[in-house]
Amino acid sequence: MDEPFLCPICKDNRTAFMQVYKLAREIRKHADTGALEYVSDEWETVVRDRRPDLDIQCRLCGYVSSEREFVRAARRDQARLPRFGSRRA
Repeated sequence: MDEPFLCPICKDNRTAFMQVYKLAREIRKHADTGALEYVSDEWETVVRDRRPDLDIQCRLCGYVSSEREFVRAARRDQARLPRFGSRRA
């Protein structure tokens, strides 16, 4: 997403983030003991709406959430900034 980010927790970071891709693999466990009976060697990228399902991590505080949360925080912060050229009576 080509939109600004802001960490919703530390509210200081606008530039340093990590994309966290979600990976999955099949496993099977014994119903009674919980012991692993099968573990696939193949990992698959988890997808949502035909795009990789990923989270964003703040490099300053370590908070991890959806990309949408970081975009929303940036939009809320932008709405609070005074507009240049506006007059107050």
